[in-house]
Amino acid sequence: MRSKLPWILLTVSVVANIFFAAGAVYTFYARGDRTVERSVEKLNLTPAQEQALAMLRDGIAARREAMSGAQGGLREAMLAEIGNPAFDRDKVTALVADWSAQRQAFFVDMAEDLHGYVATLTPEQRETFLEMARDRRFLRRFLRGKR
Repeated sequence: MRSKLPWILLTVSVVANIFFAAGAVYTFYARGDRTVERSVEKLNLTPAQEQALAMLRDGIAARREAMSGAQGGLREAMLAEIGNPAFDRDKVTALVADWSAQRQAFFVDMAEDLHGYVATLTPEQRETFLEMARDRRFLRRFLRGKR
C-alpha cells in the first residue's frame, strides 16, 4: 500500500491541476461574451438597437477579415524582400505605406460606423456607452467579442 500512495497522490494532483488550468482558460476566453452581454444589459438596448449592433459588429468583422487577407500579402511580400540578395528600400516603403493606408481607412470607417450607431442611442445610453468606452479594452471586446 505504501508504494501506491505516491502514485495516487501524483494522479490526484495532476487531475486537479488540469481542471484548474481548464477553468482558467475557460474564464479567460468566455470574458468577451459576457462583456457584450453585460454591455447590452447596462445600455438597456431595444431589440432594434441590438439588431443594429449585430449588423455593426458583422460589418466590422467582414472588413477586418478583408484587411487580414491584405496583411497576409504584406507579410509574404516583406519576407520575399528580406530573402532577396539586394534590399529594395523603396519597394518595402511602398508596401508599408499601402498597409498603413489600409489600416487607416479601416479605423476611420469603423469610427464612422460606430458614430452612426451611437447616434441612434438615447442621451442616457450614449452617456453610459461613452463612459464604458473609456476602458481601453472595452471597444475591442464590444466590437469583436462573440455573439
